[in-house]
Amino acid sequence: MPSVSEKQHRAMEAAAHGHSTLGIPEEVGKEFVGADDSADQPQSQTTEVIETIETELDVAKAIREGQLASPQLYENIYLFDVRVTGTGTSYRKAHNEYVYRPPEHFLTKDFIERCNGLPLIFEHPSSLLNTEEYRNRAIGTVILPYIKGDEIWGIAKVFDADAAKLMMTTHASTSPAVMFRDAESTETIQIDGKTVLIEGKPSLLDHLAICEVGVWDKGSEPNGVNNNRENSMENEQGMEQAPAWFDSYTKRMDARMDALESKASERMDADEKEKEAEEKERKDSEEAKEKEAKEAAERKDSEEEDKKEKERCDSAAREAAMQAKIDSMEAKLAAVTKPHSDQDKNEICSAQMRADGTMQMFGKKAPLPFFGESPREYRTRIANELKQHSADFKAIKLDSMDEVTFKVIEDKIYSDAQRVAIDSAAATPDVLIPVVTEDFAGRRITKFSGHPNGWMRHFKTSARTCKLNINKGAA
Repeated sequence: MPSVSEKQHRAMEAAAHGHSTLGIPEEVGKEFVGADDSADQPQSQTTEVIETIETELDVAKAIREGQLASPQLYENIYLFDVRVTGTGTSYRKAHNEYVYRPPEHFLTKDFIERCNGLPLIFEHPSSLLNTEEYRNRAIGTVILPYIKGDEIWGIAKVFDADAAKLMMTTHASTSPAVMFRDAESTETIQIDGKTVLIEGKPSLLDHLAICEVGVWDKGSEPNGVNNNRENSMENEQGMEQAPAWFDSYTKRMDARMDALESKASERMDADEKEKEAEEKERKDSEEAKEKEAKEAAERKDSEEEDKKEKERCDSAAREAAMQAKIDSMEAKLAAVTKPHSDQDKNEICSAQMRADGTMQMFGKKAPLPFFGESPREYRTRIANELKQHSADFKAIKLDSMDEVTFKVIEDKIYSDAQRVAIDSAAATPDVLIPVVTEDFAGRRITKFSGHPNGWMRHFKTSARTCKLNINKGAA
């Protein structure tokens, strides 16, 4: 009986030359190789397709064309037909919004080329892929993208057998991750109270995630992974199907099996013991790793707790410092916004009149008091401005003095400043300095300081010389 596939034929060739890795006797291999050389039997379409397959790309193309079902196990990889993205309108439950993906941006040759080599991962990470997330989640890649109706599909090479089993059971959908760098390429509108996001052209196609339910299932059953394995090259457990020669081979070999049974049993016992030893070593290793991982986790938990406690203490300290600043600011604000009493107003008015009389000698006016500024603060501010004219007190700090000491120094500063102003006026005889004061009745009194020539020179004539002619001979 001939073999039914190229893969089976290669297995029989190996057995015929004594190199079988599947336990096929050499005689059986030779018989079936001979049958292959002479057989001329009709085959089904699926068998014909299988016999033309030489590479995983051939399998992928056959799945894409519908000649082979999805998935297929080829050597060490599973080949799945998966949806990369849908187009049109769908609903994103996580964002409570509808999304419209324009077909003209996705059903293009350019976008299909961008899908080549697209990473296939298990579930979405919290953001775009990075080194750690790729290592933890990658299960394969997309190798043959194509357009199917109004969607983009592709054949995915899956290297992770556990992930492949989940794709055939619980995780039968996909979800693409795209990014729009240009914010103006997307638009959000409201229709009948519903939010609708209209997407533009994506700037990045980051990955394709395998998930339980995808947005582009559009509310129906998960359908992002094609699981039509009716004509699969492999069975649902991922093992080879029994070849067509199996029944005949079993019947013919029954008599010979008795002779081989004893030897096979010994080999199985030895294999079983070796497996038991390997299993024990594996369990011991796993227990040691679990213990180490548990200890590491406990250390990490302890470190995390210490870190959290430190953060709580730091946060409490920051809050206390912030509250102290707030209290200080509120106290300052209260002092600033507190209105002056009548007594404060009178004292400030007197201080301003005194300051005005002295500062006008320098061509200035006394500054106005600030709102909420106390009389002592106002006097201190003016004294700080005038003390530059006092040789004795120009470098002294006036803010923290008691009232008695401050009053003595304040009087001295005023006296020194007035003396400097008078001396300056005396040094410039052509300048008179007006000093305006008010008496207690509110009358403005102007006095001038300086040399009289400051005003008299306007009324003087220039000096003239003359010669007297005295006639000595006159009577």
